Amino acid sequence: MPIDYVKPNYNEVLPNIITGLEGDVSGRAASTLRQPIRNLETTIQILGDNDEIIDTITGKVISGSISYDGTSLIRRTGALTMVVDPAYMPSPDSVLWFNKKFRVYQGVVDLSQYPHEAMNFLLGTFWLDEHTINYNNEERTINLNLSDKMTRWDGVGLETKLKLEEKQEIPAVTAIKSLVESWGETEFGYIEEPVDGQVIPYDYEKQPGTPVMDIIEDLRDMYKTYICGYDVLGRFEIRRVDFQREADLPDPKWEFDATRNDRANLTLSFSETYDLKDVKNRIMVVGSTSVKTGYTPMGTVQLTDIKSPYSIEAIGNKTKVISNPDLTNDMQCVQQAAWELYKASTLQETITISVAPVYFLQPNDIITVTNPVTGKIFKYEIDKMSVDLGVDGTMEIDAHKIYFVRPSYGEWGTPTVNAIKRGISNLGWLSLGEQRIKDTYGIMASGKNILFIQFDVEGKGGAQAWNQAYDTTYNQLMDIDLSDVEGLNTKSESGDTGRSKGDYLDRVLAHEMFHAVCNDYYGYFKLVNWPTWWKEGFAELLHGAKERYQSIISYQSSAEKRDALIKRAAAQMNGQWESASEDYVSAYLIACALYYILGNKQNLQAAFQRLEEVSNGSSEILGTFLGMSDEDAAKQEVVSMMKTMPIWQYLDNESDPDTGSIGGDHMLNIYGKALDADDVFNNEEAKSESLGFKLSYIE
Repeated sequence: MPIDYVKPNYNEVLPNIITGLEGDVSGRAASTLRQPIRNLETTIQILGDNDEIIDTITGKVISGSISYDGTSLIRRTGALTMVVDPAYMPSPDSVLWFNKKFRVYQGVVDLSQYPHEAMNFLLGTFWLDEHTINYNNEERTINLNLSDKMTRWDGVGLETKLKLEEKQEIPAVTAIKSLVESWGETEFGYIEEPVDGQVIPYDYEKQPGTPVMDIIEDLRDMYKTYICGYDVLGRFEIRRVDFQREADLPDPKWEFDATRNDRANLTLSFSETYDLKDVKNRIMVVGSTSVKTGYTPMGTVQLTDIKSPYSIEAIGNKTKVISNPDLTNDMQCVQQAAWELYKASTLQETITISVAPVYFLQPNDIITVTNPVTGKIFKYEIDKMSVDLGVDGTMEIDAHKIYFVRPSYGEWGTPTVNAIKRGISNLGWLSLGEQRIKDTYGIMASGKNILFIQFDVEGKGGAQAWNQAYDTTYNQLMDIDLSDVEGLNTKSESGDTGRSKGDYLDRVLAHEMFHAVCNDYYGYFKLVNWPTWWKEGFAELLHGAKERYQSIISYQSSAEKRDALIKRAAAQMNGQWESASEDYVSAYLIACALYYILGNKQNLQAAFQRLEEVSNGSSEILGTFLGMSDEDAAKQEVVSMMKTMPIWQYLDNESDPDTGSIGGDHMLNIYGKALDADDVFNNEEAKSESLGFKLSYIE
């Protein structure tokens, strides 16, 4: 019986493929690159239109190089020199002809395994641009010039008119993929999910003959946060590379440390450049004036992160004004201003390093590099690379240092900022939290120090607000992210942002004020060592965490959820913290248990005051808080109370309105009634902006 033919794929032909697209590079691949001796073999696979393998060429490449450019649509180019072989002479019947894909691998033999076999690093998927035959008494070679698939669009123009209308609200990402697909592309890699609001912002119209690469660039750059092109497998991809927040930064692919003397260090040379003349920390972008309304959109952002060496506080105001007639509303202007600010305040410190090749690195990957002079470690984003495929070949990497800019708001955010300021000055969004801390926990800030309040546009999905204390000053910073509060109802006294009731701004800011008060009362150097569960648990208890508790729906029953949260709480008291929503809930439940153990307000306040005696908060805070000498016994006491404490019945009762706060009717009952989300703080009681801080807005 005949056996059906099954088309092989590249993994069936070459063993141990590493593409560089893997989430984590295997330890074996890394250790192979760290071998003191490298046995190399360059392999070319030639594929047809349907990715069928036509030929595999090994042992014919004499020399070659691959270049990578993360700033270009054509990311990869290559040059290979092969020995002359009649089978590879250019002709319509040769594999070296039109419509042939070349996958180039650099094999590094793993000498730790027997039998020895190569780890094959894929360097790219290419198309043949040109080949040259050199044939004389001294040289008989074939030279191949290669480019990735984007080169096939080079010189191609539109055949029909293109029109994308603003009213269609087409996401920019969707438009790019759809157009490339309509032009005949069928192979796609990673395609970024569209971001809310990032749609074609104006009527975009192009006539026949317009270069399609110009169109791709136009759509890519509308929101300044994307790259697109062909990945190492030859698939079209669109990726977001908006590394303006540390939370968005991928893990580094490799660490280069020239100060090490072992074989783990692959650094051969290091050069650093500072281009300080182009540094800017305030960007204004002006759009196109509407012929209908006469309105000119505008966006202004400025660098206010006090950690940045280029902040306004550090070097003064360095402003750049940009005019872009394609922009039609304020938000587009702000987004371009934020991107321009990122470039003008972070791309001025660059390095060039020469290293033993790390073949799986890709353009825009993140690496860490240790400065050989200062010994300081910084993260860099790769801009360009080139690798020599010879036995003694090196890799040259150009990269820029990453700083996390926190741009302030522009004019578009002024209404929200003004509403928050009114909430602070007239509705007690800070002072009522401080008053509750004083009345229930018995501590307050000294009144001597400044709390700076800063507004930024860090991006949706993170914290609405956060507090920062420092080891160099008693002053602190309160940061409010306008991206996460842009839905603020300016008529809501509680600060309804359109999110959960647990995210009302008076509750969020009271939570952050607990951190600010503790930093001032106990001192930064003491509090920084205290366990996260204590700091977050009592911050949550201040305003209640019922909404957050009820948002956890991954358990089949209340009993199962209760057991899981108690288990998580026990782990937290032994040092675990993952910053998940469940962590905040279990920390809140620890705080509840501590309240129930102490039994009344007087004991609770005495516990907070006892903590002034703590010398090492990470190991003795719980015992000191409860007045117990045995820390392990204190943990057991908390776990025991958590199993039976009354708060569970109220958290599971959806008809019970109380949020489970320290002031509510299930705790200290300070008003003699349940305190729901609107009543946790009585805004009519507001008498001042702050009880314990001097407020200063960073504008």
